[in-house]
Amino acid sequence: MAKKQKVKNDSSIKGVGLGELEACIMQIIWQRGRVTVKDVFIDIYPKRRLAYTTIMTVMRRLTEKGILEQDRSTRTYFYTPKVDQEKMALVIVENVLNKVVSGSPVDLLISIIDSSKLSKSELKAFELELANSTI
Repeated sequence: MAKKQKVKNDSSIKGVGLGELEACIMQIIWQRGRVTVKDVFIDIYPKRRLAYTTIMTVMRRLTEKGILEQDRSTRTYFYTPKVDQEKMALVIVENVLNKVVSGSPVDLLISIIDSSKLSKSELKAFELELANSTI
């Protein structure tokens, strides 16, 4: 396992989550970096058959949530992520922890490990990562 950088929690997105469509759109944006509504629409339409205006509305809401940045300097608006994937994942997991297990990650981690089908080598790698962690 590669050593991950600690991600500072951003209070501006604390409590923010992503719905299924928002997450799908964000995957495209994280992958591409800078997009227009049309770019996302062209990517999503073959799979989801959504209206252009639906994509536009979701991207506007993601901007209002502080997850996307909207560049209005040209006629066509460009969107870039304000929050990287790892930070967003951490915020979502933190929200689940606070809502479901009162902020204690130990029981949740044990449940995840127990329910996943990790091989012995994966468990060993996880154990080594914990041992080497700077927590």
